[in-house]
Amino acid sequence: MSTESLLRVSSIQVEGLFDLYDHQVDLKPDDRVTILHGPNGVGKTMLLRMVNDLLIGRYNLFLQIPFRRFTLIFTDGSEIELTVDPHPSQANSRPFKMLVLSLREDGKQKETLEIPSGEDILSRAEAVAREFPWISRVGENQWFDERGDYLMTSEEVVELYTDGTPPRGSKHLRVRSEPEWLKGLRGSVTAHLIEAQRLLRLSISRSSGYPARPRNVHRVLEYASDLRARINDTMARYGQQSQRLDQSFPKRLLTHKLTTLSADDLKTRMEKLDTKRAELKEIGLLDEPEGHPFDTAALDHLDQVSQKAMGLYVQDTSEKLEVLTDLARRTRLLLDNVNHKFLHKRIRIDREAGLVAERDDGAPLELEALSSGEQHELVLHYDLLFRVRPNTLVLIDEPELSLHLAWQKRFLPDLLEIVDTARFDVLIATHSPYIVGDRSDLMIGLGEDPV
Repeated sequence: MSTESLLRVSSIQVEGLFDLYDHQVDLKPDDRVTILHGPNGVGKTMLLRMVNDLLIGRYNLFLQIPFRRFTLIFTDGSEIELTVDPHPSQANSRPFKMLVLSLREDGKQKETLEIPSGEDILSRAEAVAREFPWISRVGENQWFDERGDYLMTSEEVVELYTDGTPPRGSKHLRVRSEPEWLKGLRGSVTAHLIEAQRLLRLSISRSSGYPARPRNVHRVLEYASDLRARINDTMARYGQQSQRLDQSFPKRLLTHKLTTLSADDLKTRMEKLDTKRAELKEIGLLDEPEGHPFDTAALDHLDQVSQKAMGLYVQDTSEKLEVLTDLARRTRLLLDNVNHKFLHKRIRIDREAGLVAERDDGAPLELEALSSGEQHELVLHYDLLFRVRPNTLVLIDEPELSLHLAWQKRFLPDLLEIVDTARFDVLIATHSPYIVGDRSDLMIGLGEDPV
């Protein structure tokens, strides 16, 4: 699906949150960054989680918290609404919830989906774990599939195992009974939550016998590995493109109708290629020497056939380097944003290690030995630059954590630059006036007065 066909969230509404608050958040469409502020306890973080969980199809959160209605309005005018009703069969016994998910178009309800109660989900997940011994509970609402090697929520356990046919090897868990209209909506709208706890991720250790045990993984190490994979993939495509063009060069030179470039045009284009090569070498993507294996002064004395050959060479070189352009742009922005803040150390990329930290004198540093503020800065920028698709709604909780005031002041300008490049929307929850700076026009206050 092209980014042009993706929907954007234009407004978020919740009624009766915690039985106290009604909130309406109209996102800023032009700057694409909206900032939530307000006292503790009014639901800023909860609002981010509700948006994320609704868009990715997780409902356990909505079965646990008090609310009456939650609505997302999209740029095409359609709405998806989640409401709460008493479960008819449990009206006279212990409290149950039934969620009703509705799609509304032109103000009219078009499609609905009923979602089972939370107590049902937990008890059914426990029953699944008893039936399938490779599923174990590792947290309040987390289960681990030993055979498939992935974590699940209670809801996902029920959704995937409820018909008695366990899934194999898929980490992208979806509701099996999800109707086509809801699948279509999820294919058009995406969310990406960056939580306050972003330096560590719960994983599973499988090296010390059975059963598996949860452990924490440093995000900086995980992202270094992720970048290494991206570099390897990009360099493989660069090699394939180079091989394809080199092998077909003689045939294209002899059979294709080629544009003849003047000596001045050739020099100009080759100077630009030299500059691009130097930039790629500086950030660590290319090892080859700068420049060309011949004197560009000789371009003034080429015959017509040689001029055509050189024109084709310039065109091919440009096509080869274009494969590296997107990765280089994101990497450059990452390095610029973090390195101008770090003191007496810097981050660079390495084709073998992905991300490398070192002191000013070149002595290596372990990534996980960086300060918490430095890790927050690196993890957050990497997440935004490499792990977010265009037109995604990015939800960032408390970006100010562990950041010096000077870094907090730089956060929003850096973010706006990234957003302008990567083209996604951002909703931020923060307590820091330094994050907002002079952009109070982007702020929306929540919950000073309970309803």
